Amino acid sequence: MHVLILNQTFHPDVAATAQHMWDLARHLESAGHRVTAITSRAVYGTSEQFDAAFERIGNIEIHRVKQTGFGKAHTAGRLCDFFSYYVSSFIKMQSLPAPDVILALTSPPMIALLGVVQKRWRLLNEGKRIALVNHVMDLYPDAAEAMGVLTEKSLLTRITRRLTRLTFDHCDALIALGHDMRDRIVKHYGDQHRIEVVQPWADKHEITPQPRLLNPLREQLGLGDVFTAVYSGNLGQAHDVQTLIGAIDRTRNDPTIRWCFTGGGKGMNRVKDWANTNHPANLTFLPYQPREALSDLLNLADIHLVSQLPAFTGIVVPSKLFGILASGRPSVFVGPAETEVARILVENDCGSVIAPGDVDGLLNVVRRLRDDASERTRLGTNARRALTDVYDCAISCEKIANLLSSVLKQDCQDV
Repeated sequence: MHVLILNQTFHPDVAATAQHMWDLARHLESAGHRVTAITSRAVYGTSEQFDAAFERIGNIEIHRVKQTGFGKAHTAGRLCDFFSYYVSSFIKMQSLPAPDVILALTSPPMIALLGVVQKRWRLLNEGKRIALVNHVMDLYPDAAEAMGVLTEKSLLTRITRRLTRLTFDHCDALIALGHDMRDRIVKHYGDQHRIEVVQPWADKHEITPQPRLLNPLREQLGLGDVFTAVYSGNLGQAHDVQTLIGAIDRTRNDPTIRWCFTGGGKGMNRVKDWANTNHPANLTFLPYQPREALSDLLNLADIHLVSQLPAFTGIVVPSKLFGILASGRPSVFVGPAETEVARILVENDCGSVIAPGDVDGLLNVVRRLRDDASERTRLGTNARRALTDVYDCAISCEKIANLLSSVLKQDCQDV
């Protein structure tokens, strides 16, 4: 089976989708499949470019196409980056041999439309049937509505919603990141699609629990035995930033609690701006960490913070949760109870769910876990068990591999 992965980021980029698709590509390759990735030459979140336009690693081919480099600072520039990637990807797809299956993600939004066009083009011009699977990492235009970029009844919203429905209708299957996302797809785009729920994942061999006081980052930062709450990864428009800032503000002079934020995004910039004005004594910032340092970073925490705004229920699923589970640390989730993250924490008894805006509730949980090491250990043990039993990289990648094989067989039967 020849699988084409279509996504704006890929190995060795630090973006979550880049790392997940690299995991999947290696899993497919180990099973004897051929993998081609068409990705951007731009380095995620920077103005830098990868040197190599083409790279082969084993039986994995990586084609990095050109795009503009305006970044995320302005909407117009970001749209230009998206459009240039669409054009470059389409040209590259036309120059490559037709795959058996296209796995299209959602970065940039609606890139799966290129898969629809490619299916039709190859069938009409070469007689080649291609299966198409849309791995819905973010749901559009729903995400743009939640961010306030689009309004529900605007012409652009109606057009993009119809395009999304059209894309879904031409896909052989969809992959949703959670049950809440699956339910939203069914509600807004119909229930005629084949939808498989495959949550993001982490590698149980790559991220393992470590004794807290032996953590090299803890020693490097001079934290000693201080209780540490960590937020790692993207902190963007889908996340509840204000509740986190409220908790930090209320404990800014508490030497028994250290808050550590690592990563990027507009929300991270808000926290930094607040810190520059208010100068809390117990807040530390770290840059994005490379993948090889992720286990140490996640083990730095006594507890991890995860957040999500209500408007993004069923639209996104924070992938950071699964690395946290692998590290054997409890999570404190600030977000709606009906989200996928909340469901996983409650069902596996590995963390707490706090309503958005409930600063008192967040602080009560943080202080309770600060004072009860045995409870932290119990929740962390449950978290690790959930990862190894359900959300490990090998388990999730095999689910996707089986789905790709299934839709390919079905496509052949339909000939």
